[in-house]
Amino acid sequence: MAATLTTLALLYLAALIIPGPNLLLLTHTAASASRRAALGVALGISTGTVMWVAVAVFGVQQIFEAAPALQTALRAVGGVYLLYLAWGLFGSIRQRDQGSPADRSRDRDDRQAATDEAATPPAASSRATFYRRGLLTNLTNPKSMAFWTSVAVVSLDPQATLATRLAAVAMVGCMGLVYHLSLAWLFSTAPAQQAYLRAKPVLSAITGAIMTAFGVRLLWSLRG
Repeated sequence: MAATLTTLALLYLAALIIPGPNLLLLTHTAASASRRAALGVALGISTGTVMWVAVAVFGVQQIFEAAPALQTALRAVGGVYLLYLAWGLFGSIRQRDQGSPADRSRDRDDRQAATDEAATPPAASSRATFYRRGLLTNLTNPKSMAFWTSVAVVSLDPQATLATRLAAVAMVGCMGLVYHLSLAWLFSTAPAQQAYLRAKPVLSAITGAIMTAFGVRLLWSLRG
């Protein structure tokens, strides 16, 4: 069991540090919205991770082999959703450019005030929205899909016991939760948000372009 969990942990650590839609969404939300919003996204991403690893260790290959249309559908939904997120980012840039100087000043003041939002809990619907956004981004993330589809073959013995499989799910779930909550906390600090405000148009454009590239690449893979 120890060897299996060690291999899985190392593979997952390597995957965590590679930028992808999950990381982009989390850091963008933390820096541009609020800490609670980022924590909602982090919890959604972490929930998606647990779901992916659970499916992986309990037979993702068999599921996709039995229902190949499911994998195709996930790719299609993922591609469209990433393009939707990118459109929202580009839209925020257009709104900022079209606004008056007074509007932009108020926008800066509003976002600066977001650093003090901890004193005012958001509506439950708002928290749920960010949670769903993180969850859906992870579940339709091509990186997550490819990684967890292959990791079971690389790190998990087909004869692994139920205890080993459950331990793998618990370990990865804890790792993902700690990592994503830490990022949400770090990027929602006042210095991080102030730095983001100064570079918001450029960062939003870059993030939107990367999201677009991920989405187009995913949809392009369906053409065969």
